[in-house]
Amino acid sequence: MGSERLDEILKAAADRTRLRLLNLLRLGGICVCDLQAVLRIPQPTVSRHLAALRHAGLVTDSRKGTRMVYALVSATAGPHLRALYELLDRCCPEDEQMRADMAHFREAVAAGTCRLETEGSEAPLPEGAQLQGNPA
Repeated sequence: MGSERLDEILKAAADRTRLRLLNLLRLGGICVCDLQAVLRIPQPTVSRHLAALRHAGLVTDSRKGTRMVYALVSATAGPHLRALYELLDRCCPEDEQMRADMAHFREAVAAGTCRLETEGSEAPLPEGAQLQGNPA
C-alpha cells in the first residue's frame, strides 16, 4: 500500500463529503448503510465517494454478511497516510460539521441503530475518539 502517490491521496481527500467519511472512519469499520444514515446523504453518493477513497488507497472494504464495511487503511502503509491521519486527528475535532457527524454517530451507536466494527479494522482508534466517556 505504500505506493500511493501523494497527489492521488490529496485529490481523493479534497472533497467535503469524503472528509466527513474519513472523519467517521477514524473510529473503525463502519457499514455503508450506517455512514449513509449518519451523513444523511443517499447511499449511491456514499458508495461513490467510498469508491474514490478506496481507489486512492485510503480505505478498505470487507463484507460482513449483508453489510459492506469500510475502514481506514493502516497508517503503517506509508508516510503519506500517516501524515493525512495526523492532519485529520488534529483538524476534524475543530470543524463544526465533523463534530456534529461524530456526535450523531455516537448517538446512533448508543441507540443501537448503527454499529462500529472495531474487530478487523486496520487503523488504530484516534486519540479522543473513543465512543464511551468522550462526548463530541
